[in-house]
Amino acid sequence: MNPARPRWRKGAFAGLAAAAAVLAVAAAALAPTPAAAADTSVTVDLNAQGAAPNHAGAGFLYGLSQDGSAPADSLLQPLAPTLFRGGGARIAGGGWLGDGYRAGSGYRVRIDSALSQARRVTAAPYRATYHLLVSDVWGADTTQPANTVYPCDNGDCSNWKSFVDQLVSDVRASGVSVTYDIWNEPDGTGFWQRGVNSEQYYQMWDTAVREIHRLDPSAKITGPSYSGYNHGWLDGFLGRTTTDGTLPDVLNWHFGTDPAADAADARALLSAHQIAQLPLTINEYLFSQQQNSAYTAWFLDRLSASGVSAAAHAIWSDCCGAGTLDSLLVGGQPTGQWYVYQAYAQLSGKLLGTGGNGATAVAAALDSGTRQVRALLGNNSGQGGTATVTFQNVTAASWLVNNGKVHVKVQRIPDANPLPGGPSTVLDSDVAVNGNSLVVPVSQASGSDAYTVTLTPGNGSTGPVDSTVIVDGTDTAVSDLDHFEYGANWGVTTGVPDMYQQTANWSYVGGATAVLRFTGTQVALHAVRDVDQGIMSLSVDGGTPVNVDDYAPSRNASGVVWTSPLLAAGSHTLTIVNTGARNGASSGNNIAVDRADISTS
Repeated sequence: MNPARPRWRKGAFAGLAAAAAVLAVAAAALAPTPAAAADTSVTVDLNAQGAAPNHAGAGFLYGLSQDGSAPADSLLQPLAPTLFRGGGARIAGGGWLGDGYRAGSGYRVRIDSALSQARRVTAAPYRATYHLLVSDVWGADTTQPANTVYPCDNGDCSNWKSFVDQLVSDVRASGVSVTYDIWNEPDGTGFWQRGVNSEQYYQMWDTAVREIHRLDPSAKITGPSYSGYNHGWLDGFLGRTTTDGTLPDVLNWHFGTDPAADAADARALLSAHQIAQLPLTINEYLFSQQQNSAYTAWFLDRLSASGVSAAAHAIWSDCCGAGTLDSLLVGGQPTGQWYVYQAYAQLSGKLLGTGGNGATAVAAALDSGTRQVRALLGNNSGQGGTATVTFQNVTAASWLVNNGKVHVKVQRIPDANPLPGGPSTVLDSDVAVNGNSLVVPVSQASGSDAYTVTLTPGNGSTGPVDSTVIVDGTDTAVSDLDHFEYGANWGVTTGVPDMYQQTANWSYVGGATAVLRFTGTQVALHAVRDVDQGIMSLSVDGGTPVNVDDYAPSRNASGVVWTSPLLAAGSHTLTIVNTGARNGASSGNNIAVDRADISTS
């Protein structure tokens, strides 16, 4: 569970480094260099039809409110969730540990929370799986004191055994079905401080598995829930639990570089230990800096290729009962990531074979019943440029082709938080089939945005292409139709490798004002989000200002921080003001403007 990781440390060190306000500006200019924008290509083979999509990635760690009632079904059902994970972390009282290693009010409020959540999501219409974080109910959520007596300290597992007995008894009495996730991240991340794969760890693990199965022989157990995919750790775990007779029913881990590659390695380890293949889950994925529309889509695409049975989006804020689906909802409104999950849930029918390079991935499915092909496109590098999607063997779905054409709809899912109005349509028109292939070039306005491509039977339409105009923050030519104007106390930094045109327009003075004059129907503002950024105020045409907090626990230099509502076609003015305020976790009140994307139709 990610809240345990000291995500605040980066901000703390940045605050020490920012001895003067001007250093906050310098910090905004320094960042790792992402891959340069480059054209990429992916393929979708309509003749390579496989299994039905399992929507493995539609899972959430602590995404629900404490009692499980939020978010509303209208915001949850469209995502077709398959996995939830929780155990009452951070609820006051400290669990079993906080009660003095017994079942008191601290324990009771945590188990009641978990069972309430599980009761909702394991029932219709969701029928999802719920992973009960046993260690969180016990109290190991990184808030435990230094003098904590961990399970099996000094070889004594008796109190741990009593806890497990109480927990299983309460779960069985509730009538709710859960999968027991015995200990979260037992590798020195703040949850378990007795050594990864140590003798004491296996004493704790074996005791729990044996007690759970003694009390409920049909119970499912998942583990080891390492904080990252680690071949050596998993190899050792499989060997020892095979010897001890305490193998889990489901093998899992967190994060990893590529879920498809990690899953293949895990299956090879199972084979090497002569263990029948187990279901695989990744019950936490996406680090905070990866949680944008493009990277989320990329990871979901790779999960579709992995054969992993379930995975859960990680949480880096809002822990642990805010009901925001791990920040997929902001102010009760869907974000760009939410719409990515919605698009992922809409993959139906049969998965199609896909290919591409490492930075760009696509998942696609063909549904003969609804007579459509859907594809979700994402990248993990922050690249812009053009991604060419080639649909091969189009005649395998002959009903798509009408007079040599297929209808193509391309939609952009900006990385905006929230995203009023949802995805924008980039293309909605018939496109000619060339031979047995259909080529759809997708011009990526931002490397942090995801895209969907939907194919339906050709209908003779030649709908308009939505045009997006990009205005760099340094474009101040008043002769241009679309341009920025800056008042006093603004500066320009050049040579910033992770920003559009490698430039940033910044201010760390409260009241500093900039204006974007543009003609179009919508505008998306890109700005730096980082540990030293402040709060800016935005208003369109003199309307009610909204505050946008640019603080983030890790840097995203060029993502969309705000998208306007749809506007009447014509000329508009966006006013940007440095409020001089900042998030309590931020080390500065700098704001840095990257660019604006203007929709003209």
